[in-house]
Amino acid sequence: MPLTPVTLARLADGIGSAIERLLPEEKLDAVVFGCTSGSAVIGPENVTNRVHAQRADIAVTNPATAAVAALRHLGASKLAFVAPYTADVAERTADIFRGAGIEIMDACCLGLLTDAEIAVPGPDHYRSVLEQMDLSGAEAIFLSCTTSRALDAIAPLEEMTGLPVITSNQASFWHALSLIGQSRAISGFGRLLS
Repeated sequence: MPLTPVTLARLADGIGSAIERLLPEEKLDAVVFGCTSGSAVIGPENVTNRVHAQRADIAVTNPATAAVAALRHLGASKLAFVAPYTADVAERTADIFRGAGIEIMDACCLGLLTDAEIAVPGPDHYRSVLEQMDLSGAEAIFLSCTTSRALDAIAPLEEMTGLPVITSNQASFWHALSLIGQSRAISGFGRLLS
């Protein structure tokens, strides 16, 4: 299925039933809605409201909210933004950062249309992308999308650029742990989790 603002908006319809089926007999501490662009299109507050309609007593985050929180935690307000999506979806996702007062210094949109395509580029591809970008003035790098293979790219890209690298999944892990009061270091996933 192509990732468009229309198809991403439809994800909202399944949040309630997914939460109903997610370990219904267990008390969960936190839940992550696992789609960065979907979070941007649906709206982070709407995601949280839909989760809370089923389970009011749970901490909720999503990659867009988590990335903004991570950038604030790191004191970064100027961003190099890499999105695997088409331009319309990338712009909707970038608006989350702009709306939070984070300036996008340079951006790269890979123009990929499906999750299957987004899952292909690996660490070497992200290195090539960043080599083509103007990182001057950026205080951090954000690699968008929970489907992307960006986790393994964090440490090498931080070493290459000297900047903290935030990914959708890494930020979501960190934010969910923060919401439940866990703050232990996890090595291998960049400055944010160290």
